[in-house]
Amino acid sequence: MLFCLGHGQHVVQEKDAASKTAGAPLTAVAPDMHLKGYAAPTREPELEGEPAEAGMAGDADMVSADMPTEDVGKFCYYFPSGYALPESTDMPELLDALADSMVEANPVSAEQNSQIPPVFTYWGQFIDHDMTANTDRESDVSMIEGNISPKTRDEVTANLFNLRDGSLGLDSLYGDTVGQGPFANRLSQIMRFPGNRAKMRLGLPAAVGGRVPLPATDNATDLLRLGFLLRNNILTVEELRAIPDPDLRSVFLDGDGNPIPTRAIIGDSRNDENLIVAQLQVLFLRFHNKLADATQSRSFDTARRLTRWHYQWLVLHEYLPTVCDPAIVDEVVDLAAPLYTAFYDMHNGSGPKMPMPLEFSVAGFRFGHSMVRGGYDHNRFFGQAEGGSTPLQPFAAMNDLFAFTGDGRMNGFPVEQLPQNWVVEWDRWVSIDPANPGRSARKIDTELAPPLLDLVNQPAGVFKHLARRNLRRGYRLSLPTAQSCVESVLNSGYKQFDVLTPEQLAEGSDARQKAVKDGGFDTNTPLWFYILKEAEVLGNGEHLGPLGSHIVANTLVGLVVNDIESYWNAPGGRWQPEHFDAQHPIKSIQDVMRFCGML
Repeated sequence: MLFCLGHGQHVVQEKDAASKTAGAPLTAVAPDMHLKGYAAPTREPELEGEPAEAGMAGDADMVSADMPTEDVGKFCYYFPSGYALPESTDMPELLDALADSMVEANPVSAEQNSQIPPVFTYWGQFIDHDMTANTDRESDVSMIEGNISPKTRDEVTANLFNLRDGSLGLDSLYGDTVGQGPFANRLSQIMRFPGNRAKMRLGLPAAVGGRVPLPATDNATDLLRLGFLLRNNILTVEELRAIPDPDLRSVFLDGDGNPIPTRAIIGDSRNDENLIVAQLQVLFLRFHNKLADATQSRSFDTARRLTRWHYQWLVLHEYLPTVCDPAIVDEVVDLAAPLYTAFYDMHNGSGPKMPMPLEFSVAGFRFGHSMVRGGYDHNRFFGQAEGGSTPLQPFAAMNDLFAFTGDGRMNGFPVEQLPQNWVVEWDRWVSIDPANPGRSARKIDTELAPPLLDLVNQPAGVFKHLARRNLRRGYRLSLPTAQSCVESVLNSGYKQFDVLTPEQLAEGSDARQKAVKDGGFDTNTPLWFYILKEAEVLGNGEHLGPLGSHIVANTLVGLVVNDIESYWNAPGGRWQPEHFDAQHPIKSIQDVMRFCGML
């Protein structure tokens, strides 16, 4: 399990005390969290399951995200010989100027709306959290504040580690990563439904405001949260206060030593920093439970395997063709992702987990930031009226989606669970409605929604400005320039593709043109910026361009191809959704929602 001290802050992972590094000193720094005391409400929300037996394992050692262990994966480079941005004392300032030019000129312009349903924005974030953790957190190798200089690639690969398995195995859902400590193992068992150990626990939302109509047969639409565990003596405050390490303790207790009852008990706490990602976590937990019901085997492993295989199949057959150039996805699938496979063969000896390319994690898979809207048609209470409802707001602002989470303390409401009037109505997130622009993602381009350049709940400085954060991190980690990556991909045997010219790279506002020219970015382009500009120019903002498509598709397809437990390598031949249900195969995210009673 991964525990996070807040969005964009340090990730911590409790490790098994038997690990060779158990006695190593800690280097994580936890920010102070001064929050008001909390009195639990007398009403006890029901959960899918009865209280499990109380108790907690003894002392456990934890390593910070920047400490090597046997159980972490490696970040390496697709193109280790590719040339990086030139080092100069003014490069951070030049990158900041480019970042500042990336704000949407007209956030309400209909031309900024894509034909991509908005769920794909946050499904991408869910996928990212399933594969990687650490590149967005502060450690010496990825320090991005101030007048930074790039680290050597040897230094980066020797000191930057992936706390995720690097696969599409949904350990972010199940929280049962091999090698984690006894407290994390304890929580992963608590997450299981005690009435049927094949299933996962879910929570009921707090009875605040109106209720959305789906699901019709139950109301398990929130996550398991700490308040429920405390009120039912599954955990105690004293046990939490006895956690020896302050970083891990701060995940569950505020600065005054009081519990944070809204804290979600899930495989990766980053999935409760944003409401739509949290609701996707709920969706896939429900999916697991429905599969357990459908198989009637009472086997957790069977339900988990079917959940993973459906999820992996959907990533390759629905997610990728939507956000990438479909022709390139087909080419990569047909060739079984040779770019990632060669990378895997080169680096798999470094550890038991799947290696992760930095060009993907730090640049390629950050394209979704440009798809974020400033507000959404979330449901009938925070969006367009339906069924006689009276909306409380005309839309859900992006900042609301951060506030109504466990990490956002439910925006200060005196409840432990998500207010029921904030439960998502998925039909507004999976279909395009031209009459309602709040039901589409923004185009994939070089313009970001204004809230992303002044993020809430972030410390002052670069972390409040997402574009500065991404560009500075690429420079710090010595990512190859886009031109170097293009050259390497074109020389790898793939079909030839169009490349952006210096003139195309400089197109935009006066501020953009000046920033590109001043930094020399028309010929030595930061990879993240190029991938967004390529989507804007060559993909019309509706999907990634060729370089971005190759990096993203090769990585996601390659993770599945090279995972011996994936659907691709199922015993007896490659698994297909028809093998589960020939009459009604689950072949889209909408099918998942219908199967779960959410659509």
